[in-house]
Amino acid sequence: MTRLRRLLLAASALTAAFVLFHGQLAAAVVTRGDDALRSGDVTTAIRFYGRAARLDPASVVAADRLAFELALRHDRSGATQAIAVATRSLAQTGPDPALFADRAFAEVQLHRWHDAERDFSRAGSLAHDARYEHFAGRMALRRADRNAARRYARLAIADDPGFMPARSMLRTLR
Repeated sequence: MTRLRRLLLAASALTAAFVLFHGQLAAAVVTRGDDALRSGDVTTAIRFYGRAARLDPASVVAADRLAFELALRHDRSGATQAIAVATRSLAQTGPDPALFADRAFAEVQLHRWHDAERDFSRAGSLAHDARYEHFAGRMALRRADRNAARRYARLAIADDPGFMPARSMLRTLR
């Protein structure tokens, strides 16, 4: 077997392996990012999450972790990048409550109250999570829309009748 033939065979095998196992490879890279995060190295974690998202653009876990960590940087650049990552992943994979919540948290940092309200509401309705409905209500209050805030508080209580923050908000809005 010639050297060129062996090289082509090896390249074909590696390409086939990547096509078959890129999801598992991305999951392993996410795990490396989690390890870096546990050791306190946020920059390395973000780099690993970004690499995992590039390896498997359909990985909601990689996009969620990347968007969340970017939003936690609490700067305009991180928030803008988090919104872009979440938006791209939502377009690729479809509705996901974690990605809507990540995007909403980043939108809050940019004072995009209406967008944050919309995304928290979507996350809450998809996950039936009272916390996200409550956050949507808080964003409505930022916009001085008491009726919307009241509606979100009721939705939160419907999702979790014992959720005290929503009950408290509803009492103050009466």
